[in-house]
Amino acid sequence: MIIDRVYTPGLAQVAYLIGDEQSGEAAIIDPRRDIATYLDWAAEKGLTFVAICETHVHADFVSGAKEMADETGATVYAGRIGATEFPHTPLDDGDEIRVGSLILRALWTPGHTPEHIAYLLIDPAKGTLPIAMFSGDVLFSEEIGRPDLLGAEAQQALIEQLYDTVTTRFSWLPDDLVVYPGHTAGSPCGKKIGNAPQTTMRQERNSNYAFNQPSREAFLRTVMDSMPKPPAYYPFMKRINKIGPADMDTLTQASPMSPEAVVARHDAGALLIDARPGSAFRAGHIPGAVSVEHGASFAIWAGWLTPYDREVVLIVDTADQLADAITDLRRIGVDKITGWLDGGMAAWTAAGRAVATLTSMSVHDLFAHRNDPTSNVSLGLWVSLPEMQQ
Repeated sequence: MIIDRVYTPGLAQVAYLIGDEQSGEAAIIDPRRDIATYLDWAAEKGLTFVAICETHVHADFVSGAKEMADETGATVYAGRIGATEFPHTPLDDGDEIRVGSLILRALWTPGHTPEHIAYLLIDPAKGTLPIAMFSGDVLFSEEIGRPDLLGAEAQQALIEQLYDTVTTRFSWLPDDLVVYPGHTAGSPCGKKIGNAPQTTMRQERNSNYAFNQPSREAFLRTVMDSMPKPPAYYPFMKRINKIGPADMDTLTQASPMSPEAVVARHDAGALLIDARPGSAFRAGHIPGAVSVEHGASFAIWAGWLTPYDREVVLIVDTADQLADAITDLRRIGVDKITGWLDGGMAAWTAAGRAVATLTSMSVHDLFAHRNDPTSNVSLGLWVSLPEMQQ
């Protein structure tokens, strides 16, 4: 038996690969959109995918389930209540998927979403009890899945379901059951998700606040206490993942653009995303460009700032940065990437084009100036956050 994980930086998302070496069959749980890593893994191990398992309709990244099915012929499995619209086999609580001699049993675990399913891994050679649970977005290390992503109308019912999942649906699971969560620290799918790659039911029962509330009422209050606002792109992700995204190889490829072409696209409504370091943006950038420095949180910040109906033109320093930025954007469904400034800002200035600059200011200086009635500081200044960069 093989259990491997593929971690996606930026999204702090984890897909799980399960293989039965004797039969040569494999399954994947919650694949991201760009699937080459998973296909390479199967080829290296000499395995064939027979099952693609979704825990729920994802809000934070574009699912690769449909593309995996198109590429491999494997069956997609998803919770019946989610009403996924592309070809799949709907699952109810207790349904089982065979992966060679291994069993993946669906455990309905609503609360993060109504259709959410965790998968219990059973190896009949080791007994009838599950040896692992792939918990998706309902249970993380030191955290529980947030119940507010479907809007205010659904939130209260989801919190109630989340309470029942924690107190009833998880109640019979063995203390030593290994739990593989769908996210680690850095994902907005929970208030403060721990960074452990795996946990156990014992650990969560002992230390996770969701398992240690004195009453139902206390649980309902605590879950939403200090919950941050979800990223703006989440509702769009839900719609895309329900109907099934376009396969990656069908997307229009970005092209190199001259400064004149970049100006023309910007005048036509394209959003210019400058993915260079913030220091470079401050020193000189295209007027009207938006700074989203390529790094650990690039996809999340880009999701906040990028309307899905607008074209995107990128400004980058290197070819590697360009390729990574395009991949990160497509992982959150930003597909209208028209092109990039060929030659970068050097080409822009060589063409005699104007640049804009920004003054840097620490948050402490900003606070002082903001409270100084004689100050004329504009909120358009770039604010340096050294304590957040550590």
